[in-house]
Amino acid sequence: MTPNTRNFVIGTSGHIDHGKTTLIKALTGIDTDRLEEEKKRGITIDLGFAHYSDGNDIHLSFIDVPGHEKFVHNMLAGAASIDAVLLVIAADEGVMPQTREHLDICHLLKIRSGLVVLTRCDLVEDTDMLELCKEEIKELTIGTFLENAPIVSVSAITGEGLDSLHTELTKLHQSLQPREFEKPLRFSVDRSFTMKGFGTVVTGTMLCGRLDKNDQVLQFPAKTPVRIRGFQVHGKAAEQVEAGQRVAINIANLTKEEIQRGDQLAHPGSLLNSYMLNVELHLLKTAPHPLRKRDRVRAYFGTREVMGRIIPLEKEELDCGSTQLVQLRLEQPISTRFGDRFIIRNFSPIFTLGGGRVIDPAPGKSRRIRAKLQERLDALREDDEDLATEQVIYLQSTQGVPFHELTVRTGASEKQASKIVNRLSSQQKIFCIDPLEKRFLHIDHMSRIGEFVCRLAQLFHQKFPEREGMTKAELMGKLSLLFKTEKEVDLLLKYLVKNKSLQENNQYYFLPGHQKSLSQDQEHYLQYCVSIIEKSGHQPPRRTHLLEKCDLSEKEGIALLKLAVHDQLLIRVADDLYYTPKQIEEITSCLHQYFAQKQQLTVIDFKELLQISRKHAVELLEYFDTKHLTSRIDNYRILRTST
Repeated sequence: MTPNTRNFVIGTSGHIDHGKTTLIKALTGIDTDRLEEEKKRGITIDLGFAHYSDGNDIHLSFIDVPGHEKFVHNMLAGAASIDAVLLVIAADEGVMPQTREHLDICHLLKIRSGLVVLTRCDLVEDTDMLELCKEEIKELTIGTFLENAPIVSVSAITGEGLDSLHTELTKLHQSLQPREFEKPLRFSVDRSFTMKGFGTVVTGTMLCGRLDKNDQVLQFPAKTPVRIRGFQVHGKAAEQVEAGQRVAINIANLTKEEIQRGDQLAHPGSLLNSYMLNVELHLLKTAPHPLRKRDRVRAYFGTREVMGRIIPLEKEELDCGSTQLVQLRLEQPISTRFGDRFIIRNFSPIFTLGGGRVIDPAPGKSRRIRAKLQERLDALREDDEDLATEQVIYLQSTQGVPFHELTVRTGASEKQASKIVNRLSSQQKIFCIDPLEKRFLHIDHMSRIGEFVCRLAQLFHQKFPEREGMTKAELMGKLSLLFKTEKEVDLLLKYLVKNKSLQENNQYYFLPGHQKSLSQDQEHYLQYCVSIIEKSGHQPPRRTHLLEKCDLSEKEGIALLKLAVHDQLLIRVADDLYYTPKQIEEITSCLHQYFAQKQQLTVIDFKELLQISRKHAVELLEYFDTKHLTSRIDNYRILRTST
């Protein structure tokens, strides 16, 4: 994109009846008061939109906001997506309450550029009054982004000063930094309506990225897939839209009631939904009182308003003029990412209290991470990318963080995030527990999980001293709440074996120094039991008969058989039927030889093949079905082909 085709959005701000709408009409020829009530009452109620061109390929979109104190929530919906502001002040009235409030809001939203426009100059005959008004403006803007901004005196009625304003707008356009095209798409909805012949249309600002009709897009926070029919930019059809443009999007699969102001369109995985946010909040010096724990506020994120409560994280209360870490607990879910700006206003009566930025868009809920929460969140406020990423991963506890979430939680690009996790992994500060999803755990949490596994092993050794150790399946059952897949448990166990927290032998995991201890009687009965089954050919005795032969009680015998299965001396085929691994191997070989000659096998065929009872034959075939060696079709089996 060349510099003279860059797209920017300029917003007006200022007190009611200071000439914002009249000024936009004088610049663009467009009356932004579109509602019948606005024309009837002569005031702006909702957002208005216009486009501006100087005839030399410099294009700007204007958002005209209401100046009345009752409609500041609408002003916020427009101010959240602008690149620069025109602070409009009437020369015959000077600085008024909403002038100050609007400037505070723009300053809190970190808008960095703009102009001051002194309107209705034709109503001021005394030049000293005009100069006095300019001095008041300079005093107002001290310490803000408009401190050194040009002050342009105009009259929209006579046209005085409009040429100078055109010149300053050109300079402003050239000074603005382009939007972030390489970041994922983000579109903030500020209007939703139905257009005859088209259906649902939403308008808003492309905050970052690019969008075409074939992109996979979700409506947030509902995460509903969105089908796009087409775009318009300033009334003209477009094949693709990009950051900095005001866009109308024709949506195929949602009604105007199903997508509203406050919703966002974004790529899957590029935003996080949460009822809770950890934020850095600045309370204005002009706030009437400190903010205390559980104070109810109105929070504004982009074009969305949501109610919530304040939980200070550093002190008991947030002092006027101070900046502190705060947790916002909201009454509806909000879709955000690291660095998003927001405004808070008093619940009732309504006035602006302060604003800030999102530090943690979806905090973890583990109680263990609360001990040093402030210290770890402080790290996210600094410029150290490695430290911030490490803390982001730590704060998600044993849940970990998938790689694609790191960009949302840290604000880093994919390329930056990849370099950071590689460094942290090489420094053994984080561990990739799922190579497929690329999910990372902090090494402290890996150690904590390791301690938990070692405690499990210790309890297991105490309960079953005669066993060599725990199998992976037994450990998987204990770790199922932490890990979703067997592969993750595999990686954890390899990590623990490598760190010498555990030892492995024949797929058994045990604590270093553990040796299974069988009594002489247990050893004798175990060998005797196995020998009876071995000598019985393909039809070993049932459990009750087996235990009678061994002269064991049911309780002792069942414990002994479980030990034999655990140590892989026996294989449990049915509830009361056991074979040795060698016997199963021989029977498997017989089956393969049979199927080499014939395609189907009935229970009777199998019974005669092995010279066993029908019940033994049925249970063996069911066992082989579960092991995917055979498949049952009606009353016969076939050899299952491997995939």
